[in-house]
Amino acid sequence: MNIFIAVGIGLISYLIGGFSTCIILAKSFKSLNLYKVGTGHPDTENLFHNVSKSLGILAGAIDFLKVYLYLMLLNVLLREFFPGINYENYLLAFGFMMLLGHCLPVNHKFKGGRGLFTYIGLISYFAFLPTLIVAFFAGLVVIFFKQVRFAQYMIVLLPSIVAHFCISFFPVYFSDYNSVFLTKLLIAAFLMGVVNIIVSKKLGEI
Repeated sequence: MNIFIAVGIGLISYLIGGFSTCIILAKSFKSLNLYKVGTGHPDTENLFHNVSKSLGILAGAIDFLKVYLYLMLLNVLLREFFPGINYENYLLAFGFMMLLGHCLPVNHKFKGGRGLFTYIGLISYFAFLPTLIVAFFAGLVVIFFKQVRFAQYMIVLLPSIVAHFCISFFPVYFSDYNSVFLTKLLIAAFLMGVVNIIVSKKLGEI
């Protein structure tokens, strides 16, 4: 793929990620500026707790589907117009650009959400079952121990590790998984952590 085309798609991915679902829903349904509500942070957690639980759930679902469906579309287009390239690497890079746009959107002065549901959509595209398993146990942590932040850490860090476990112990059922690429997913998890540190610093949390 031509480097200019790759950069162009990456930029488009970043800009699409910058359209904040939470801000749009809060403004459209409640006529509220999410930056002036609750924690003042334009994320699903603030929308859920301080505006509307149903809107918070809807925002999370849209953020998940936005990146998941976007990657599905890109996969079709890349295979049609750029045969022979390493699709997974490009899709991971473009998906991460969308995540970056969500967390640090230029159109909102780099004040975005934490990107958890966007990240789940990204990782789920490559390792759906491991992500589902981790999400299930993370949900139990929230329900029984009320540890929301710890559950978020689980979802960020564990899917690629669980995927590695799956191909190690059940290779027949997970033959489609590539251990090298799963390591790249783990690197993406690390970068997600770095981005969230930047977001937390902007909020004055650290």
